[in-house]
Amino acid sequence: MNENQPIRLDELDAGHPLRKHLFETTNAGVPDGYFDSLPSIIQDRVVRKQHGWTVSWSWQRSVASLAGAGLVAVLVWVTWPARQDSLGQEALANVSNSAIASYLDEEGVSTTDLADYAPLYQSFTDEATKNLLQDVNLDEIREQIDLAPADATKRDS
Repeated sequence: MNENQPIRLDELDAGHPLRKHLFETTNAGVPDGYFDSLPSIIQDRVVRKQHGWTVSWSWQRSVASLAGAGLVAVLVWVTWPARQDSLGQEALANVSNSAIASYLDEEGVSTTDLADYAPLYQSFTDEATKNLLQDVNLDEIREQIDLAPADATKRDS
């Protein structure tokens, strides 16, 4: 008999096990109430097939799901860009004025662009100026000013 072709029961011998009924091969007979419960058993099977496939959960699926979630979490952690904060005033205080001027020249920022910059105007308000000049000691300023070159230019004119 070829295994690829379907089996027809009428081709089998009368004593073949496939021709015998299930209850005849086990010699147990038909259980009590079998035919009474048969319609509900068939209906349950039909309803299960109509609802589609169901997923049975196992520990292997749980481990695989946790491994996948862990892999996604690691990839997000590694590839998430770090937040870059502003440099702050103390970092910019160490930069010389000539370095700032050369940087602005390289970037093509002109003095008119800086004059139109609104936050620059806000830094010259009366309140901002008072806050900046609050800790200024006039005696220290006078000590730092070199008056000799200024006196020489006054004499020449």
